[in-house]
Amino acid sequence: MAICPFAEWHPITGPSGAYSGGPFKIVHHTTEGSTAQGAFGQFLEDRSDPHFTVDATTIYQHVDTDQWSRSLRNAPGGVETNKDKAIQIEMVGFAGRPKAKDTLRNVAKLCRWIEAMHGVPQDWPNGLPKPPVNGNDPGGHNRNAATWDTKGGHYGHCHVPENAHWDPAYTADEVAFLMRVNPEAGVLEGVDEFPEIPETDPDLEGAVSTMPDHSKVD
Repeated sequence: MAICPFAEWHPITGPSGAYSGGPFKIVHHTTEGSTAQGAFGQFLEDRSDPHFTVDATTIYQHVDTDQWSRSLRNAPGGVETNKDKAIQIEMVGFAGRPKAKDTLRNVAKLCRWIEAMHGVPQDWPNGLPKPPVNGNDPGGHNRNAATWDTKGGHYGHCHVPENAHWDPAYTADEVAFLMRVNPEAGVLEGVDEFPEIPETDPDLEGAVSTMPDHSKVD
């Protein structure tokens, strides 16, 4: 079993099964909502729970990382997505909005644990996510299936074959912060680094998604 020691265990639709192959990878999503609790209800309704949900205060684990989770579309007879050793993180927030340091810091802490536990390299094999354009899908996403099948590392939902969603839409600075920060080691804990990234997002609660079908994976 692989249960993150600092996550809050919160199963939603139950266990799944063994992966079918592929190198371990981390897949980044945004929940397209403002609360973890709202995301939990959507995951239950659509049976689309990831391994983890992360907000500004808490890391929740829903599925053992030795088993596959359910947040990606997987067409019958096509490329394996969920089962291709894809460890999936849903970050509370919106693809179309800037991300805040308090939540990114928790995602980074979790990524460092997954990287160490499952040997995931700090690479983005299909390139960095593309940031939103006026809050909307920027287009032009690289969903190369051969890369997905053969290279471990970090992927956005925007990089996954057979999928159309464009989250997490990180900016280059958000990626840099996410990949460099290590809260356990006290690295980049202050707000002086990356001053353009806000520490918190006070407007998150009233935000509206520009990708409201994100939880639909079938």
